[in-house]
Amino acid sequence: MSKRSTGKLSRRQFARGATFAALAASMPVAFEAQQKEAPTTPAPPKPAVPASGGHEPQLSPAARAEAEAKIQNLLRKYGDRLNDAQKAEVRKSILQGQESLEKLRAFALENSDEPATIFRPLTGKEA
Repeated sequence: MSKRSTGKLSRRQFARGATFAALAASMPVAFEAQQKEAPTTPAPPKPAVPASGGHEPQLSPAARAEAEAKIQNLLRKYGDRLNDAQKAEVRKSILQGQESLEKLRAFALENSDEPATIFRPLTGKEA
């Protein structure tokens, strides 16, 4: 209880929020349905602090909208605990993750495709 009263964000709480954001990314159908139902609102302005040491990833409009939704969700939950540099770092991390996610989603797989590696657990005899 005392951790919440200090107003600091623990690593565990941040990781939990980032995990929920990643889970939201894995459900694009639900996200698209929500976007169709919700009225469109203008996107909030980007932070004035530039992302350090990187470029702005080139994303499709759907991927950018998904990333912006993740960013806004994290800022809604934890924005009052983060300074401008931390907010810019969160934005940069999510956009880079979204770029990787878009590449993974673009890779076509069939049901009959075999995995690259096969999981073979060790039993008591092999260990």
